[in-house]
Amino acid sequence: MEDTNSLIEQRKAKLAALRARGIDPFQNKFTPTETCAEARDNYVEGREVSVAGRITAHRDMGKSMFIDVRDQSGRIQVYAQKNTLGDELFSIFQHLDLADFIGVKGALFTTKTGEISVKITNFTILAKALRPPPAKWHGLEDTEIRYRQRYLDLIANPDVKDVMLKRSAIIHEIRNFFHERKYIEVETPVMQPIPGGAAAQPFKTFYNALGCEFYLRIALELYHKRLLVGGIDKLFEIGKNFRNEGLSRRHNPEFTMLEAYCAFGDYATMMETVESLIKHVAQKVVGKLQIQRNTSALRKHLEEAVHILSAQIIPTNPTVSEILQNLKRLAQEVSLRSTVEIAKEACALCEKAHPEISAIVGGGTSGLLVPFNLMDVAKNFSSLTSKDSEPIDLSNWRRAKYNDLVKEKTSADWFTISAAERRQHAHDMGAEIGKEFEDFEVTNAVFSKFIEPTLIQPTFVTHLPKELVPLAKLSPDDPTTVEVFECCINGQEI
Repeated sequence: MEDTNSLIEQRKAKLAALRARGIDPFQNKFTPTETCAEARDNYVEGREVSVAGRITAHRDMGKSMFIDVRDQSGRIQVYAQKNTLGDELFSIFQHLDLADFIGVKGALFTTKTGEISVKITNFTILAKALRPPPAKWHGLEDTEIRYRQRYLDLIANPDVKDVMLKRSAIIHEIRNFFHERKYIEVETPVMQPIPGGAAAQPFKTFYNALGCEFYLRIALELYHKRLLVGGIDKLFEIGKNFRNEGLSRRHNPEFTMLEAYCAFGDYATMMETVESLIKHVAQKVVGKLQIQRNTSALRKHLEEAVHILSAQIIPTNPTVSEILQNLKRLAQEVSLRSTVEIAKEACALCEKAHPEISAIVGGGTSGLLVPFNLMDVAKNFSSLTSKDSEPIDLSNWRRAKYNDLVKEKTSADWFTISAAERRQHAHDMGAEIGKEFEDFEVTNAVFSKFIEPTLIQPTFVTHLPKELVPLAKLSPDDPTTVEVFECCINGQEI
């Protein structure tokens, strides 16, 4: 806490120094000509650009300085030279800190290491940050802070921001998909006199004008079915629901639900709709149907390896310098290539660098810390080369009946043996079974623990037991099951 307070005081002193020089460190407006990503993507040597964003890296080299500026689109390196800016502007530039917002103008060029950069001729301080950002290499790891202060999570963890931006694009494409299929988007009441459509505890509120209690909706279903009765044949809604039932990292009482209805169809119609919807969104948002898994872990390990190899004198070794550049290249290819392929290549690079670094740092205990750390990272890469990191293939969808999957995992006679035998068998397997569980719940406990988590690739589980979905239509071929489906894609990270 004392270190943090000291840094805050230093930043306040810089703020006061800027104001003493007649500089407003909280400018109202700066209009960039393009984003950081656009500047990089449309590179032309010497082209004048104007970009703005937050300072996320800072390297002082005496009469010149490098900073990284990051906006919503990404980052770009900025080069400030005393000879170009002049003594006055360069002195002001030295008052900048990590997390400050800045607007810069200058010309594009490429450094000796191949980094696209902006050599600035002018800049504007847009906002002075009085608190230091989270540590660069460790990020923001405190789970409590991450969930309570989302803005800090967005600053410290680029993957979190990427998820947020992708979510916006996904919602956009969901709407496009249903509009193209002539579905009508509707809005139904959030406050309802009688909550229904699901079994859940509602939130209560009081409607002053009517003098009575109302409830925040727990589901969209009942109002949608009324619209079907009224003659709206195809409809959908993306809306908030509220269920007053606990709180956890994976369970938010306020959540967004997509619900769609199509008259004159059945469960097979909706299976096709769900499959087509997911394919459409993946193709539009990600650009492909093979979705890489464990990319966040891969990025983190690549950053760790680059950090280790960038330390102190190590880059002076030509072999290590080449390995460092290759690791940086792999970091840029994470979303373009297979996680398994990149992890294998990165692991081999770390193992190749290990003896080189050992020779550089010597045999002392402290000297061996870096190569030991590098081998730890190599082990992390190795853990990402298993089948569990293979991509999700959205072009290939399996359809399987619930009972068939259960029999594959247990035994062919599972549904013909007695209920007591099923309970004992499930217990022996390690399923979590309560004393009050009915027979169908015993089977579902086996399904939930031993079958559902293994359905990594897209799978429609059909014909569930009627007890699990009591209001669904009975299957004509087997009245013990109903014509419904569950879509399972159990990648740990997609």
